[in-house]
Amino acid sequence: MLASIDCAPQAFSFVDHEHNEMNADTFWRYCAEYQQKIRHIQANNIEATAIRAALFDTEPGAFCYKLFALLNQGVEVVLPANMQPETLSEAQQTCDLVCGNAPWQAKSHHIDKMAVSGENEFAQRAIWPSTGQLVFSTSGSTGKSKLIIKSWAALLRELNQLMGQFPHQGATTFIPTVPHYHIYGLLFRVLLPMQLGATTYATKAYPEHFLPILAQSQTRRVVVVSSPAFLERLSEDAVLDDYADKLCCFVSSGGALSEHAVVSLYEHLRTMFYEVYGSTESGGIASRIHGQAFQPLWTPFDLIKVRAQANTQRLILDSGYLDDVEFKMDDKVEIYPNGQFKLLGRIDRTVKIEEKRVNLSDLERYLCEHDGVDTCRLLVIKRQRPQLAAVVVLNESVGERPGFKLSQELRKHLANKFELICVPKKWRYVETLPVNDQGKVMIANLEGLFE
Repeated sequence: MLASIDCAPQAFSFVDHEHNEMNADTFWRYCAEYQQKIRHIQANNIEATAIRAALFDTEPGAFCYKLFALLNQGVEVVLPANMQPETLSEAQQTCDLVCGNAPWQAKSHHIDKMAVSGENEFAQRAIWPSTGQLVFSTSGSTGKSKLIIKSWAALLRELNQLMGQFPHQGATTFIPTVPHYHIYGLLFRVLLPMQLGATTYATKAYPEHFLPILAQSQTRRVVVVSSPAFLERLSEDAVLDDYADKLCCFVSSGGALSEHAVVSLYEHLRTMFYEVYGSTESGGIASRIHGQAFQPLWTPFDLIKVRAQANTQRLILDSGYLDDVEFKMDDKVEIYPNGQFKLLGRIDRTVKIEEKRVNLSDLERYLCEHDGVDTCRLLVIKRQRPQLAAVVVLNESVGERPGFKLSQELRKHLANKFELICVPKKWRYVETLPVNDQGKVMIANLEGLFE
């Protein structure tokens, strides 16, 4: 368990998009100053009992000290999923305060624009928060916003567990490709590096952006916090090969990492992959570590007990993070005698096509067994009657341009196991599946390929 969870760690640093470094001393000073601003508003403008603040800042260091200041002042924090005008407007409508460098409308109290007045009476009181509540906004795969309320105490329990089980306690540098304002990024690229005393960088969109960091002589024991989509693309590139000795771990979440990506990246970089399965609602559930060999089974975290519902194989959790006695996931699993489990797909992906029921996850798994298919996603598109459609990423073994002949071959492959009525009628071939900034495939973007 974390001995330092109730105090202010002093060895971490943040590097922003302009390459400016914020060390721990500066972080806690800024946190104290921000608390003073909030306290001034609480004392003069707003009833202190029911304050909500919307927080969005593109810089992880600034985001974090503002988050800590809000929690320490008893403010409930709403975290928008992105910086789009409609998203910010929706968040602002339910909040008393707005925080961060997003283009907020002027109608709310914008804490960042306030000046610090008087002596900083909080200089010795900027601490690691122990209580509070956050409201995450997650779009999932459909694009429809969903609000998830999480207690700060639940996040701390999860952080405690990560600190005990993270395979690279000696990591000194974190390079992220995922945002910090979703739960995965908040835990793995902000709170965990702080507790490890590491330096964490602003989000990098492409592996080429890693190179100036990796080239620095002081950079060592690097953890890359990423997503399956990013790692799939990286597996086709040798851009990091010259710095393989500085990489100690890739962390991945948001979807399943493919065996192809693991094997290909390990061949070039000889580093491990720490993959986390979970959701915003459930928190982290299980992990698996890949090295030279791909690991198909998941190992539950210590605070998680799992079982499968008898008739549906639905995953049921008894979680140390949650208040619910049982939490039902939307995934099917096969649980092994040693407590590990295999994911079998989403229970809500069973659809009916002309009175025949078929599970899209089953179709995808079998389609990926074809030698020419790297990954794919199936969906139902609405015409005069619902039709199955497939979006496919091919591998290099497919020499010819995708066309009718290849589609017929893939249809024939699926027909070995599924009735013809359950085989996709529409096919599209893409270089990569369209994803959002969390690395999740967006259904709306897939549907757009068939318009």
